[in-house]
Amino acid sequence: MPRSFLESRSWPGPVSPEASVERARDRRGERPLVMVLAGGMGERLFPITADRAKPVVPFGGNFRIIDFTLNNCVMSGLRRIYVLTQYHGLSLNRHLRERWSYLPREVGEFVEAVPSKLRTPSGLYRGTADAIFRNLDIIEEDRPEEILVLSGDHIYRADYDALVRRHSESGADATVLSGSVPAAEATQFGVMHFGADGRIEEFIEKPADPKPHADALGRCPINLGVYCFNTRFLVQQLVADAKRKTAHDIGRDILPAAVKSSRVHAQPLEEITPGGVPYWRDVGSIDSLFAASMDLLTSPPGFDLRDPRWPEGSRFEELLPARVESQVGSSGASLFSPSAQVGRAHLDRAILSPRVKVEDGAILEEAILFEGVRVGRDARLRRVVVEEGVCIPPGASVGFGEPDIQVRTPAGVLVVARGHPIAEVESGAA
Repeated sequence: MPRSFLESRSWPGPVSPEASVERARDRRGERPLVMVLAGGMGERLFPITADRAKPVVPFGGNFRIIDFTLNNCVMSGLRRIYVLTQYHGLSLNRHLRERWSYLPREVGEFVEAVPSKLRTPSGLYRGTADAIFRNLDIIEEDRPEEILVLSGDHIYRADYDALVRRHSESGADATVLSGSVPAAEATQFGVMHFGADGRIEEFIEKPADPKPHADALGRCPINLGVYCFNTRFLVQQLVADAKRKTAHDIGRDILPAAVKSSRVHAQPLEEITPGGVPYWRDVGSIDSLFAASMDLLTSPPGFDLRDPRWPEGSRFEELLPARVESQVGSSGASLFSPSAQVGRAHLDRAILSPRVKVEDGAILEEAILFEGVRVGRDARLRRVVVEEGVCIPPGASVGFGEPDIQVRTPAGVLVVARGHPIAEVESGAA
């Protein structure tokens, strides 16, 4: 890394009159640059991630997990977005091209996939900090005042512009979006302690016993994996971390060390949630993905796919599945994506992706069907996720206490993927 990049006294530094004219034409540095981390392997979502990147796992019928992070960016006016890919990059690249290529590059707006750079024997990122470090050339080219580092595998709604403003007003070097979970769930997250002024005093990564860190309501404040950094500060921290033997992770290494010598603040999600009702879910496992999907079907929904920031006539409205409230004897709504076909079937809390076909007599209870699934006449599905292109034969039963050809998750969810004893794959399925 060139010394001038790190050691400029007034970084990004004084510019000549000629450069000032050029910068007036290209106002890249005036808005935060966004880097979305989308390279995780997604082992806990297997077999759903066997042939696709974790961020493009379907959610809500016609959406993918990463769509919610990208929607937050676009609705917050942050439209210079790099998506750092790694595993199954083709599936993610295709989705970005098909869903997010409408931003005009001519005026400096884009969503661009960045493949992993081959600077290690495996070519894989060693951690989230390493992913950003290996792409410092992008940061140097743009030289923004702030960088927003996001995850591509969370479901939530946030105003990132408000996050950046509050970060700037606080004088912090880094700001971390925070939420809270019951202490029993905090073992899976980075727990934080912060003072009344919002300054973070301590990070505890995935504590074995979170109870000592809980508040009076038995909840622990956690790191939601959304960060706003002053660019100079971030670059300095990444360069220093690259020289040490660490996990090269932002939440585990960079920020816990930074709180001792720098200003690291917390920004509660509820304060920057459009509509005022905060919701955040890490959907990194089959059970968490299923639970978040079922949240869409409560009345009112725990999370509404319709973003209140969408302008009237927005193209995003066309992507929304139809919501059908409870049938007689059912306890929740169902979602029908465009081109789904349903015969005289019984649906109770089902999510149907595009091109799904459900034949007469079928029973679906708490069922998520990915694109192109076929459910035969009189088949029964309960608490299942059915992979794209799979056909459920007529009269088949899945999830109703059948013999042990089925492997359930800890929460009792069944995944019917290709290779499952009961599954048939439709000819030509993607």
